Amino acid sequence: MSSAAGASRHIVLFRCAIFSSKNFYFRDILNFHYPLHKVMIESYAQGEFPLWNPYIYLGQPMLANPNHMAFYPSNLFHLFLPFNYAFKLHFIVHPILGGLGLYFLQRRLGINGLAAFGGSLAYQFSGPVLSFLSLYSIVQAVALMPWTGWAFFGALYDSRWRRIFVFGAILALQIITFEPLLLQCSLWLLAGIALLYLLESGERTNALRRILRVGAVGGMFGLALAAVQILPTLELLPRSIRAGGYDFKTVSDWSMRPLELLNIVVPHLFGNPYTINGSAYWGEMFHRGREGYLVSFFFGAGSALLSILSIFSPRKRLKLIFAALALIGVALALGEFSPLYRVLYEWVPVFRMGRYPSKYFLLATLALAVLVSLGIEVAQKTEERSDRTRRSIMILAAAAAAVSVFGFAAWVYFQHHPGALESWIRSKTDPISANIKDYPAMASQLKASVRSSATWLGLLSVLLLSPVSRRRPALWTSMIVLILVAELASTNLRLIPIMSEEDVNFVPAVNSYLERLCKNELGRVVPADSPGQIPGKAIWAPNRSWAWLTYYFRKTGQPLYGIMNGIQYSVFFSVDDLNTRQSRDLLKKCSSLPSEAALRLLARMNSRYLLTVNDVSHPNLELISSFDTNTDLKLKVYRFKDFLPRAYFASVTEQISSKEETLERLSTPEFAAHKTLIIADPGTVPAQEGDGRGEVRILSYRRQWVQCEVVAETDGYVVLLDSYYPGWRAYVDGKQAEILQANYAFRAVRVPAGKHRVEFVYRPRSFYAGISVTSVALLIGIAALFWQPLRRSSRDGDAG
Repeated sequence: MSSAAGASRHIVLFRCAIFSSKNFYFRDILNFHYPLHKVMIESYAQGEFPLWNPYIYLGQPMLANPNHMAFYPSNLFHLFLPFNYAFKLHFIVHPILGGLGLYFLQRRLGINGLAAFGGSLAYQFSGPVLSFLSLYSIVQAVALMPWTGWAFFGALYDSRWRRIFVFGAILALQIITFEPLLLQCSLWLLAGIALLYLLESGERTNALRRILRVGAVGGMFGLALAAVQILPTLELLPRSIRAGGYDFKTVSDWSMRPLELLNIVVPHLFGNPYTINGSAYWGEMFHRGREGYLVSFFFGAGSALLSILSIFSPRKRLKLIFAALALIGVALALGEFSPLYRVLYEWVPVFRMGRYPSKYFLLATLALAVLVSLGIEVAQKTEERSDRTRRSIMILAAAAAAVSVFGFAAWVYFQHHPGALESWIRSKTDPISANIKDYPAMASQLKASVRSSATWLGLLSVLLLSPVSRRRPALWTSMIVLILVAELASTNLRLIPIMSEEDVNFVPAVNSYLERLCKNELGRVVPADSPGQIPGKAIWAPNRSWAWLTYYFRKTGQPLYGIMNGIQYSVFFSVDDLNTRQSRDLLKKCSSLPSEAALRLLARMNSRYLLTVNDVSHPNLELISSFDTNTDLKLKVYRFKDFLPRAYFASVTEQISSKEETLERLSTPEFAAHKTLIIADPGTVPAQEGDGRGEVRILSYRRQWVQCEVVAETDGYVVLLDSYYPGWRAYVDGKQAEILQANYAFRAVRVPAGKHRVEFVYRPRSFYAGISVTSVALLIGIAALFWQPLRRSSRDGDAG
């Protein structure tokens, strides 16, 4: 009953998104995940696995990138719902499932129903959990972490195979998302639960043996079930930008600042982050020029008080373990501001793979929610405590009331002295952006936040001090839960920005134009402007909502939006760093070269069009159109007059083993790109000179299959300007041929003189091996679910 009520409250919170066509859009949702997800679902709709993405970074593996979540269950929504509604359901269901998962975990931990209900609501409506609604590819962690703990704890007490495999299946869902930091959070939770089970067990040797059995079998089953994602991703990682890990500066970016600990009890500490130019937000200097990764750490003043009240819980092991988990979560979330994180980075390699330590606060949020439930239990049974404990509880409630009074006093003071608070905020902002900041609005918001926290803390303190609990304890406890929900829901509603379906579906004129141009002849588009070039106040909009930025990005032809129109892009800024290093190296080389050499190199990647809001004068570029951007800038579309076709014949080879020399050679005017290819490995083929002519015509170009026809006067090579990557196979007249890595990042196949049919087919062994292992694991899991061991009846025994 309590779990259903929690889900109902969440549906009320999301009523605008659930019962309308509005959708989520903030940050990377619309400019990254939405178009990639749509292309992936289209692959499934065409009856094929989404193995390859030809639209980005010269062509990249799609399924191997865990951000696509190709095998995550929420993709099933697309079977029976319109794309946009299925897309937003992925966000909506996970906080609901997270609250349910934590409720049932706490019930297994022995916490009573009403207290567990209160703690699960505190988790479900907390700022950190709702902040994950801006993070499409990791929002599922808010649900999977408590359910993983629930399944693990259940398997420890009933270690039948089916229980262990349920634990492994839920663990597999976390593994396939491949988020290192959030997977660590789940492992910390499992370690805490295992320790609790060990300490509370009468036979610790047997308990330890059971922990190892459940962990090993469940872990192996989870890995096997997730093999269809793991093996392709392991093939991609050493070839991606993330190979070798990040430096400490990158790893520790978006760490939780010590000042943000105050945000746990004071909402909207830095103001409103959902504005175009941050006019009502003053946290940029704490987050390297933008909003925090988690836009809120707010857990509630009332929730904080109840978690402190858990000190008086008689369940010592449970409270100590979850208090330790909360401290671990906070210590890791502090990242660069915690000496622990530097040590872990130096000595534990896994800490070099993930970014943004503030994600760890999800572990702290879950642990604090369990402490809230213990605090509610303490409040429920105050009369059963000793006189000393009751006095301590009353002292704590009185201290909280005093803090509430102090908060009101601060609010009154700043109401009469607004300049003092404005001056303090001004000192924390960059002087360069001072002219666009609305300091009175930010100060007003901070005062309102202090007053709100003081109000809810005061209400809960008065309730704890009141004698109502003696007469009607159930009603009194329900009032406590109501105060928690009211504080969190009323504050955190603002953490869910949504926009209309019309705005989500908006197709800019430039994309329609490029779609027509690229339909008949393959060519790539170069987005020349950095996504960081935001005009701020220059955007013509009726308000300052961040939603107008997504509109601006689309109207200026930023990459990824166009892939839904079949537009292919060359090289550009990477969001997830899971594209190949070769594509990154080509981008870096273009960025470091003078404009003339950079444009020459881009043309040699089959780039046909260049998009920029700047004026470009170059003999190889021709301005062919311009488009409005809702600013005083026009988006210009330039055509490359001279560029390499997607496929061509090369009769001359050069052998250069150095990456730097290869990239330099590709950008020089002396390099005869139209007939020459560079082979990296000097032992692959002999150097070849000649002037034999040849013509290559692309007969069919699909995502995972390219067919060409070549007519050559002499022996040579068919060069395809798509990314070189394992899994691609080539066939010349039906016979398999070796694919060479040519011109640093592309593919080439040797062909003899004459007329030939050349095919490139993507059949990655890693995928087929992974799906085989996953299929076997799935069959074993299904068998374990339905298999019942045969038991001998007493009759059988008597007959013998």
